Amino acid sequence: MDIIGTVLSAAQTLLASLQCSELQEILSIFGYKSQLDDLRRTVSAVNAVLLDAEAKQELSHEAQHRLEELKEAVFEADDLLDEFVTLAEQKQLLETGGTFSKKVRYLFSDNQLGVAYRMSRGVKKIRKKLDAIAYNTQFSLKHDPEPIRRRRPETCSYVDAGDIIGRKDDLEKIVGMMLDSNVQRDVSFLTVVGIGGLGKTALAQLVYNDPRVTSAFSLRLWTCFSDQDQKQLDVKDILCKILASATDKPHKDFTMDQVQKQLRDQLAGKKYLLVLDDVWSEKRDQWRDLERFLIGGQKGSWILVTTRSLVTARIIGDGLTYELQGLSEENSWCLFERMAFGLQSSNPPDDLVKIGQDIVKRCA
Repeated sequence: MDIIGTVLSAAQTLLASLQCSELQEILSIFGYKSQLDDLRRTVSAVNAVLLDAEAKQELSHEAQHRLEELKEAVFEADDLLDEFVTLAEQKQLLETGGTFSKKVRYLFSDNQLGVAYRMSRGVKKIRKKLDAIAYNTQFSLKHDPEPIRRRRPETCSYVDAGDIIGRKDDLEKIVGMMLDSNVQRDVSFLTVVGIGGLGKTALAQLVYNDPRVTSAFSLRLWTCFSDQDQKQLDVKDILCKILASATDKPHKDFTMDQVQKQLRDQLAGKKYLLVLDDVWSEKRDQWRDLERFLIGGQKGSWILVTTRSLVTARIIGDGLTYELQGLSEENSWCLFERMAFGLQSSNPPDDLVKIGQDIVKRCA
């Protein structure tokens, strides 16, 4: 799990712990319930910052450093709450037996009051620390001068289906959606979304080359977005690429008007499949500008988009998304075995197999 996922999971667990009724009760006994409420509000704010970070495709080194600090502070807060929960459990044990006077003497003994006071100070310290780091993290996200964007090589439509492992069910689901006779739209959008390296492009290639798809769509087009800027979508450049895919000719010297006219002529009256691979842009208005040039095919046409960004997935077309999941442990081992030992190695050493299986179990 990446740093954002780790901190987000920890923050959400911490937020759930703060709802614990026993914890709220013991803090109210010592007069610290308002501190618990303040901490809950702070963790909620931290949670919102983490969701913002998760929506970004790549983070600068500064933002990553802030998230590491945030992770340590969240874990520190969680450790402190464990101590509170222990106090709450001790109180609960007293309630199952013992006189009222014993309970009062226990709760207000010098030792327990000292522990509660120390822990109360700890809550204040943690809350201030979380507030400061969350603010700085949010600032880093908003003023990220150089997002770390690792551009991939340009992809193409070709794939050797035998090289792809564990995507048969995903292929069947997507092809089934595209060939559904009940689809009423002229052009429908489907966005395959998932983290980098999950196999989104490979799945799109499988769909593109599936015999049922080649038979159903008279025109198939493939365009890769890997060279596009995240903040500014070059609509003309994309239209030129799509037109080149349709005609097998470059159109770089065409004007915007010439490009859009020729592309609309190519799409008119045809049932087409257009794949837009490795999309980054999260600007809704830019997407609307691009989409209006792509609407014009025969009923049942599809535009299949791959992206890492849930934000992008939500703004494209009608927001229909397919969230790609990781491979099963069995398929992960098949992939690992092929990559580590090669197709020719039918009997790899047992010790290496065990090490490989351990790696797969941790990662699958």
